[in-house]
Amino acid sequence: MYQPAYGKPGLLNRSVRGIAHAVLPPSPWRREVLMLPAPGMPPVQLVTTLYLPRGRGPFPLWVFNHGKGYGAPASQPRCEPLAFARTLVRAGYAVAAPNRRGFADSGGLHLGHWRNPLSAALFCARDIDAAIRGLVRHPQIDGGQIFVAGYSYGALGTLAYGMKPRKGVRALVNFAGGLRAEHGDGWQHPLLHAFRHLGRYACLPSLWFYGENDHFWSIDFARELHRVYSAAGKCAQFVNTGHFSGDAHGLVLDEQGIAIWWPHIEAMLDETMQPASPTSGQPASG
Repeated sequence: MYQPAYGKPGLLNRSVRGIAHAVLPPSPWRREVLMLPAPGMPPVQLVTTLYLPRGRGPFPLWVFNHGKGYGAPASQPRCEPLAFARTLVRAGYAVAAPNRRGFADSGGLHLGHWRNPLSAALFCARDIDAAIRGLVRHPQIDGGQIFVAGYSYGALGTLAYGMKPRKGVRALVNFAGGLRAEHGDGWQHPLLHAFRHLGRYACLPSLWFYGENDHFWSIDFARELHRVYSAAGKCAQFVNTGHFSGDAHGLVLDEQGIAIWWPHIEAMLDETMQPASPTSGQPASG
C-alpha cells in the first residue's frame, strides 16, 4: 500500500523549491511523496515523488527511473525530473519518480557493478516492479495505461523490467541507457552481452535516445547496443539526438531538451494508446 510522506501533497521540498521557481512556470501539478514497499532482505520503502495533473483522475502513468552518479548511491539527491514531469503532466499524464533501493533516502543497499551489468539491471528491475505495484493502488492512477522510462543506469533497469512487465505497461523509453566503469575500459563487452540478453527476452516496444556528444557512450557504441538488442527482432526505435548543449547525456533532465524528445514520445503515444485528456494545453519547451 502506498503511504504519503514528508509533507502535504502539492508542496515542493525546500531543496527543489528555489530551482522550480527559477526555471519553471507555476507548477502544473499536485505533488505527493509516497513510501512504496519493496520486498527483499530486509524489505525497504522506496521514496517516490508523484506528480499528478490538476483535475479529476484516474490518469495514465509514466514511471521515470533515475541514473547513478559517481560516489555513494545513498548520498545521491532524491530524483526530481522536473522537465520530464512538467511536460507529461501538462499532456494529462501522472509521473512517478521512485528512488531505488540504496539511493537517496530509500532504505537498503544498492547492489550492482559494471562488471556484471545484467545482474545490476535485474536488481533495478525488481525495484521498478515494486514501485509500479504500489503506484497502481493509488486512486488517481490508471493501472491499464503505464509507460516506463529510464535515464542512464535507470534506463538499463527499465529495459530489464521490459522482460517481465506488469499487465497494462504499454512501452519503454531509454534515455542514454547503460552502465560503465568510471575510468578505463573493460566495461564494453559485459554491457553488450547484457543488452543482447535484454533484447532476446523483451516483451515491449521501446524508444531510444542517444546523442553525438554523450560523455558516457559514443554514438557508434550506442548504435551497437541497439543492434544487439534488436537482433531478436524486437521493436526498438533509435533516435540520434545530435549534439546537445555541453553533454547529450543530460538531455532528458534539461528544459531545452524537451523540444527534441517530446515529438518522438508524442508520436509513440499516438500509436500505443488513446490520447490522454490535456489538463492545461500543449507541453511547452521553454
